[in-house]
Amino acid sequence: MKIAVTVEGNKVSERCGKPIKFMIFEVLKGQLKGKLLVNVSTGGGQEALIYVLKNEGAEVLLCGEISEFVKTELQKYDIKVISGLRGNVHSLIRAYAKGALKEV
Repeated sequence: MKIAVTVEGNKVSERCGKPIKFMIFEVLKGQLKGKLLVNVSTGGGQEALIYVLKNEGAEVLLCGEISEFVKTELQKYDIKVISGLRGNVHSLIRAYAKGALKEV
């Protein structure tokens, strides 16, 4: 499973806007198998975020606040969005893997 998280340092970014940096984590059987840092601040904005997540095979986006446009577009590609999150990126990944975070 590939889980994307919008990031600012080691925390979830409060707002999924511009610039956008995110990590894509690959989790297999509850274990972190890899990660990729993506920075779409050089152009493309929200459309670039949608494009990259879709093409990288992300299944979930964990983030702070997000626009309804982006959320709706991601859901069209069967990418779950869990928004309104705060805190440490790795803690949230572990919580999601354990089923403690749910799509709202």
